[in-house]
Amino acid sequence: MTQKQKCFVIDIDWDSSDGGYSILRSKRVVHYVLKNIKDGNNLIQTCRPFTTHKTKLYLKAKSFHTWQSPEWNNIGCNHVNKWIQSTPCKIGINQKMFIKYKSNEYVAGFAIYLLMIMTGEVTEKMHLEFVHTMQKTMTHCIIHNEEVDWFHIKQI
Repeated sequence: MTQKQKCFVIDIDWDSSDGGYSILRSKRVVHYVLKNIKDGNNLIQTCRPFTTHKTKLYLKAKSFHTWQSPEWNNIGCNHVNKWIQSTPCKIGINQKMFIKYKSNEYVAGFAIYLLMIMTGEVTEKMHLEFVHTMQKTMTHCIIHNEEVDWFHIKQI
């Protein structure tokens, strides 16, 4: 995706009964993710900040391959469960949450989380844990994922 292309927009209601899970599994989102992975755009991030309630996600995809790679237990955040850590953290100054999915040369950032939803590895119940943690941790967020290889969201 070049800088001049528009962002891919998703209407999502994090407060809905499934936390937006069905939207993230929609054919439209699946097509966007798989096409970008095929085109070598492994990293999906947000173009604009979003809220943790009813909102629009403005997404962009790009090729990215250089991250810091701390061990999961060295991130230094509060362990919410075995696959989510959230503020307070030793890394950075923003409110944030980390998900135990690592970026790689093929799929990175939000793309890895979306792929795990598509394959069923992230169930609706797990996604609701993700959404509830996000809502407790922050209100206005971005997904950038160019610092560390773990999928993470941070407060702006």
